[in-house]
Amino acid sequence: MWYALEQRSELTEVYLGIDPGRDKTGLALVAADGSVLRVEVVPTETLEQALRTRLGVIREKELRLEAVIMGDGTTSGEKEAMLARVFPGVPVHLVDEYNTTMEGRELYWEMNPPRGWRRLIPLGLQVPPVPLDGYAAIVQVRRFLAAGRASC
Repeated sequence: MWYALEQRSELTEVYLGIDPGRDKTGLALVAADGSVLRVEVVPTETLEQALRTRLGVIREKELRLEAVIMGDGTTSGEKEAMLARVFPGVPVHLVDEYNTTMEGRELYWEMNPPRGWRRLIPLGLQVPPVPLDGYAAIVQVRRFLAAGRASC
């Protein structure tokens, strides 16, 4: 799902967040100001193909991919060589993955507040209806941006 792209004609600089896992991987395209352009989860076995497809969309929309930001946990070491193939010349930065899923859960509820009778139930008692890996990827990119982009 594309978010704020149509309303932002001046947007060019973007960051791709990747939260790699054994079974599924979260992807997030985030603008330099931290706004979310796209969030999704793909099967890890099809990650390289999915990234090549996303790269085509990034080029088609005339965006400039500044960096790939990836969590340093689970399978990040295995993914670095593949990222170098898919995104030659684009820097890959690893960020601390600690607590990103919990922060991603909070972010999910910020971006998708409960409606109707569900808004009466405390968020701590609700389970998001989607995997949170993509939201964890957003958190990772925002951490990178907040840290000054190059100090991670």
